[in-house]
Amino acid sequence: MSSKTIYGQFCPLAMAAEFLCSRWTILIFRELLLGSRSFNDISKGVARMSRTLLSDRLKELTDRGLITKQLTGKSRHPQYQLTKAGEALRSVVFGMADWSQEWLQIEPSLDNIDADHLFWSLRRSAKPHPALPNPFVVHIYLSEQSKENQNAWLVFKDDEVDLCIIDHNFEVDVQIVATTRNLTKLYMGWSDFSGATKNKEVILRGPNRYTSIAQQWLGRSRLANIKKQPRELLVS
Repeated sequence: MSSKTIYGQFCPLAMAAEFLCSRWTILIFRELLLGSRSFNDISKGVARMSRTLLSDRLKELTDRGLITKQLTGKSRHPQYQLTKAGEALRSVVFGMADWSQEWLQIEPSLDNIDADHLFWSLRRSAKPHPALPNPFVVHIYLSEQSKENQNAWLVFKDDEVDLCIIDHNFEVDVQIVATTRNLTKLYMGWSDFSGATKNKEVILRGPNRYTSIAQQWLGRSRLANIKKQPRELLVS
């Protein structure tokens, strides 16, 4: 792996850190652990990582025996799967995320948010609901973003949720209007759903029968219920 740090120690932690702590690698594991299997889906979760670098990382992780790459009968594109050793990193990866949610200040993470990653995260947390029509379309509008990063559509259909960044003349059922910062805070549990909508930090437009249950179908990060430590104890 290029620009790899070599610690020269026999300590198992140092040996693991030599490749786990390479830039982007731990986030690739996050995507695989959360269910991404294709190259394109993994890339959507690490949108600011170059596809060439992602390809190199996946090759090395395959060579190390942490993931497998295989073709399936359903697709001509390769699918990536964690090996038993890769799956064993679940507690490591999610443990780091849990610690960060509890102990790190949120402000620095809100300074330069990747809108594509927010859209992809919302798609992953969205949940089909029996009260919704089929299909059900949600238009997300990030008010402060440039035009090319401003819009996305969640399409609920047949118990699945797809993400579109191109308008296909959708008949929209609900529109969500917010800044990237405010919608991220809502998704991560850093702001209360009812408070954010009441204060117009996040605006829901559509029939009440859909907007009143938005918290159920929109979903939040799996970290959202982890309570922050008191501010004076947080790490900056």
